[in-house]
Amino acid sequence: HAGAGRWRGSEDVNSASIGIEVQNPGHEWGYRAFPARQMEALVRLTATIKARHNIDRADVIGHSDLAPARKQDPGELFDWGLLARHRIALGPPDMLLADPGWPDGAFALALERFGYDITDLKAATTAFQRRFRQTNVDGVIDGETRATLFTLQVLEEARIQKGEV
Repeated sequence: HAGAGRWRGSEDVNSASIGIEVQNPGHEWGYRAFPARQMEALVRLTATIKARHNIDRADVIGHSDLAPARKQDPGELFDWGLLARHRIALGPPDMLLADPGWPDGAFALALERFGYDITDLKAATTAFQRRFRQTNVDGVIDGETRATLFTLQVLEEARIQKGEV
């Protein structure tokens, strides 16, 4: 279902994942926001699957997360925040910590450690922004993008220390 891709170092994503197709015309054919009813149904379905298979919310991802050079979906209009509020997936942080000032190489390493395939760094950065900085998706490694990743790392480390994984 996922095709060729990688997430958190695993290159056999198909055998280690469950795919949910969410209907939307996509970027090439009139991409639009996902209707509330569709998102509500997705929340119910995903929460059930996540609980049944004990899936960590950091591993609930979109196509563009696992194949950033090939996929754009679900895209920047997908309501990751809704899934985050239901503790189903990680969403954009509510507040950002400071820009750590990483050079591009350090950002790439942090992005790879977070889970992304950085073979095409611009595509990976774009995918990250589609997910976590949806208001400005340009593939540029800027202060806000670095601060977003840094904030997510800190939040993830706090989750791990609290035993929430």
